[in-house]
Amino acid sequence: MKIEDLKVGDIYECKVDEDMDHPFKGKVEKIYEHSALMEITENDPKDNSNKMELNNKIVVSIKKMKKIK
Repeated sequence: MKIEDLKVGDIYECKVDEDMDHPFKGKVEKIYEHSALMEITENDPKDNSNKMELNNKIVVSIKKMKKIK
């Protein structure tokens, strides 16, 4: 995927190496050069405390995002 393919408001499945232990779904809020600010919309219940610490937002590399159809 290319950064040009991202659109604000689209939903992606994401996985990060830090902060969240399990994959999650997020909505694009802002696009950066090689990543995006995501609002966490769905997550594994085991990650609820992590999500709260992050205020429901996390920056994710485009390499760690997969478009949901």
